[in-house]
Amino acid sequence: MLQLMQSDWQRMWKRKKSFVSLLIFICIVMLDCLFLKMMRIGAFDNISSVPLTAQNFSLFLLKEVSFFLTLIIGPILMIDSFNGEYHAGQLRMVLIRPISVIRLFAAKWINLALFMAILLGATFVAGETFGHLFLPGADSVAFLNPDRSYGPAGAFMYCLESYGLFMLILLAQLSLTAFICTLLPSPIICYLGWIAIAAGSLYVSNKFSFLLMGMAAIFKWMAGYGGHGYLLPVFVCMIPGFAVTMLWWDRRNWVK
Repeated sequence: MLQLMQSDWQRMWKRKKSFVSLLIFICIVMLDCLFLKMMRIGAFDNISSVPLTAQNFSLFLLKEVSFFLTLIIGPILMIDSFNGEYHAGQLRMVLIRPISVIRLFAAKWINLALFMAILLGATFVAGETFGHLFLPGADSVAFLNPDRSYGPAGAFMYCLESYGLFMLILLAQLSLTAFICTLLPSPIICYLGWIAIAAGSLYVSNKFSFLLMGMAAIFKWMAGYGGHGYLLPVFVCMIPGFAVTMLWWDRRNWVK
């Protein structure tokens, strides 16, 4: 399994989209750092906002880059890894060897999850470093819930937990995108299908709003509005989506 993951990881970095996505992401993080420093205000929504400090800067940096991760880089890399390799013939060259289709799918999913975790971790480190270098510190900060205040250590854990919740959203998004890739053959149609599902989920239930507005949902989770019921749809999308797609991969003949 480890060798299969290493092979897929090497193929992923041989594709131009991976390098281009990484470079664009770095530029976006840098520009957002400068933008937030200039604004000096972190907005939870159109109504609630707080002054930016070293303790909450990384949280609002994630808010700025979250749309790029969920709507652009995540779906594009997943679609390129699945449908892109299929149309280029690379998937067929891999599967003509005695390799388990289920293990190949798992290797791809894990590699993409690892790549997204690296981007998310880099964002957190950049936010913490930039915030402590260029923004004033505070003895205590409040987030969306004004009745709760946090010291420096508490604020750090608050931001870290928010990043962990956003990682779960990214994993749910990867599972759904993989499912769409299995259903639809065209990369362009797959991407449009993901956008349609993310937008259409708002009309199905407010619980699925995390697919399009992940940070807004996280702000509510962390503030204690709605409890942990918001997490159930995330795991519903992530775990059953992963399992169903894996079984579908096992039944589909990708060599044709």
